[in-house]
Amino acid sequence: MINYQDIAGNIGDLPPMPIVAIRTLELLQDPDTSIKKLAETIALDPAVSARMLKISNSSMYGLMRQITTLHNALVILGERTVRSLVLASSMASVNKKFGLLEKMLWEESVGAALAGRYISRLVGRGDADEAFLAGLFSNLGKVVRNNNQPERYRELIEAVYNDERLDYLALESEYFDYPYYQVGAAVLNAWQIAPLLVEAVCYHRILPPAGTVTEEVRLLAATVNLAVELCRKLGIGCRAPDEAINLVDCAGTAYFSLDADQLAAMEMEFANLYAENREAFVS
Repeated sequence: MINYQDIAGNIGDLPPMPIVAIRTLELLQDPDTSIKKLAETIALDPAVSARMLKISNSSMYGLMRQITTLHNALVILGERTVRSLVLASSMASVNKKFGLLEKMLWEESVGAALAGRYISRLVGRGDADEAFLAGLFSNLGKVVRNNNQPERYRELIEAVYNDERLDYLALESEYFDYPYYQVGAAVLNAWQIAPLLVEAVCYHRILPPAGTVTEEVRLLAATVNLAVELCRKLGIGCRAPDEAINLVDCAGTAYFSLDADQLAAMEMEFANLYAENREAFVS
């Protein structure tokens, strides 16, 4: 069993969860919390509240009318979706700086979140909001690496970009003691995020065999696995699309028993969905 506390103790400073996210999650756990109080809490961070309204009005949610206030967003979207959107709107602040590399990391996170939600709905399995969050958190470990050891992390990224034959996961072990997905899971565990999300992030690159974790974890990890590979193939959060990726070979594809025709249709549909919603999340 992976000891997240040991990993957290060896990776340097842990980023704090954004304060507006902490307060919002605390309020959502209180059955007596009012919508008015939630809206007031989210509004404490103007950047988060503005982005949340922008996302609420994106085509992803397909609402028939424009949402103009946080109160309306909370009423129409519901608590589970609001939780996802508050986290999505605030997670960019985890980066200590925001240059080109940080923008690519953020776009990678957003792409995986949107792809996770899309795949969950497409296959009709799992919770789409949980898939969104698991995708959003999937490369948190990379963000932490970039925050704590920026020069070392950039060396790794440049080595991968300069030689297409090199695999990120294989090369990562030469630079760091733990793979990024375990680092991300350790941070989420320290933040006291739901264990399901912690485990899904931990196992999304190497899907564990049946019986070694709960099937709920395997389902969510498989969803994120396919979401991440789909984004890499499309070039979301990367310098260019990775044409060498064959989605047929992905662990997530095998888990959901998808065929080549289904994958081709999925790739085209998600590319359009991402193009339509990217600005609401990334800009």
